[in-house]
Amino acid sequence: MKNVIINADDFGLTKDISDAIIYVFKMGNLSSTSLMTNMPSSSYAIKLAKENPKLGVGLHFNISEGKSSIGVSSLTNSKGFFLEKIPLILKIIFNRVNLNDIKDELNNQYNYLKKAGIFPTHLDSHQHIHMNPIVFKIVANFAKEKNMKIRITFPHVIKRTKGKLNYKKRIKQLILKYAAENNKKYADLISIKYNKSFNSIFDFHPFQLPKEEDYKKLIESSKSDIHELMVHPYKVSNQLKFIYTENFEKKKVFFEKASKEMKILSKKNIFSKFNLITYKDL
Repeated sequence: MKNVIINADDFGLTKDISDAIIYVFKMGNLSSTSLMTNMPSSSYAIKLAKENPKLGVGLHFNISEGKSSIGVSSLTNSKGFFLEKIPLILKIIFNRVNLNDIKDELNNQYNYLKKAGIFPTHLDSHQHIHMNPIVFKIVANFAKEKNMKIRITFPHVIKRTKGKLNYKKRIKQLILKYAAENNKKYADLISIKYNKSFNSIFDFHPFQLPKEEDYKKLIESSKSDIHELMVHPYKVSNQLKFIYTENFEKKKVFFEKASKEMKILSKKNIFSKFNLITYKDL
């Protein structure tokens, strides 16, 4: 029986998304989640995590959305809100970010969970920001020190029987592949444990709204026996619309995909033929 970590990102983003993650967990369709500490429902998600102790809970390190815990820094605008992903990545590449700000933010987010009685099983990040090799070294060293595992986002190209490759997405996957190979070498160097393969519905070419059989194909096509399947079981709510007031339309397609994912994963147990594990089991 194949081992797989099924991890839901964005625990704590909203109340409805947090409830959806727990519902899917109880359905038997996920084993792990990663919690955001700077969102409106972070404390609510902590409460849910404590009520469901068998659910693996990691830290969803976030420096690209919402308000910083350390105030105004090289990661934020003048009001203390994080820069969006692309401007932030460019600042990191051109050495315009104080790396101590990343370390301080990471430490604060970890301590937020620790003080609440949550000891994270692993560390990943919002929008895969930790896959930038500069950020990855900081995050991996910290995870090693705190006895956490770490996610490496290995890209996985899965072609559908009909349709063509999305070349814009393929270029992104090639960049991610380069980063993943470098990050894997560093993880091995410092002897930190990580997943050996990774995928999600977003790896399909061409992309379309998911179907139940897609999830079985994702696991069956996994390239290792320490595999992570990432999911986003979303419920669109007024709270979500408020959080993304300015960017809701831009993110609407993602929300549609994530909402469809929720509908599929909440219907019935579709992973009974697989052994669901958490990062704690690595």
